[in-house]
Parts: sequence; C-alpha cells; structure tokens
Amino acid sequence: MKLRFPLPDGWHEYCAGCQAETVEKVAANGREYFDCRTCGRRHERRIIIDPAVTWWVADDGEYWHETAGVFVRDGDRFLFFERTMFPVAALTVPAGHVDAGEPPERAALRELNEEAGWRAPGVRHIVTEDVPGDSCRRGSDAHRWHAYLTDFDPAARVRLNEEGVNPRWLTLDEALTGDLTVPVRRLVERYRALLL
Repeated sequence: MKLRFPLPDGWHEYCAGCQAETVEKVAANGREYFDCRTCGRRHERRIIIDPAVTWWVADDGEYWHETAGVFVRDGDRFLFFERTMFPVAALTVPAGHVDAGEPPERAALRELNEEAGWRAPGVRHIVTEDVPGDSCRRGSDAHRWHAYLTDFDPAARVRLNEEGVNPRWLTLDEALTGDLTVPVRRLVERYRALLL
C-alpha cells in the first residue's frame, strides 16, 4: 500500500481505503473489521503505524514491514495452519512481524512459540527476500521475509493461538495444491530444495 499522508511519530491507525485517521474496530460474523467515519466503508484491515515493529516507506511510497517465519519440518512433512485473521483461511506457517530492534532469528523463535505453542531449540536461516504483494492486517502490501527452518520434536505438541486453526502436516507438494499465503507459496516454490 502506498501511503498518502505525512509520516507520523507514535502509534496511529488509518483507513485502508481513504487513509483518514478515522477508523473504528467492529466485530461482525465472528470476525474483526474496520469502519471508517470519513469514507463510510468497512475494511478487513487498517493501516497501522506502530513504532514497536520494524517498518519503513520506500522511495515510491510503498509501506513495508519486516517479517520472520519458520517452516517446521517433521520428516518430509511441514506444519501449516489456516489463518483466522486477514488474510483469512489461507494456509501459512508460524510467522509475524519483527519488533523494532529485534533480530529476525529471535522474532522467528518468538512467533513459533506464540502461534504454535512450541519452543524450538533453534532455527536455521533459509533466505531473506522482499515479497511485494504480501498483504497483512496492519496495512502493508510488501514485506521483507526472513525464512527459517527447524525440525519438530516428536515429543512436543502443537497448540495454535487465536491466529490459527486446523493445523496439518503436509508435504510441500500437498501444500502447493492448497490456498497458501502469498509469501509462503513464493518461498516454497523458490526454495523447496533448501527446505527438504
């Protein structure tokens, strides 16, 4: 998303449509939406400027976030789950925004624990890649992804938090037949040899 307002200090929320700072969170049909008092429209997400996460605006006005994600491998299968937040229902891996000043590897381990309820002893870096077209609920349509890999401990359990449902262990071929999030599909297609 290209920003059309002066960059502010501190925390701010803007409409994903008209970019006015007049949004209000509402619940409908068991989901979260954002109504704008300026344009009168309802959106599935809003633009959040949050000093607690790593973000920047490129020269062309594109709003970027930094993300870390973990592919959890158990033999030839990987952990995927359905998102309950925007983008809803797409399959993903444990991932999330990198906090300001946080090393991406630490963010990956934190997100794995928060989203899947598992503390891995470590992760191996696979790739860092810019992914335009990766839309998030905080209003960015471009993310710098840090992808990691870890092997699952068979003695552990996966316990998803409120951001995911229906965990499943899939081969990469099986995953590619499903509705994957934009970055996860791109990473699997481009770097499958590094994941196996």
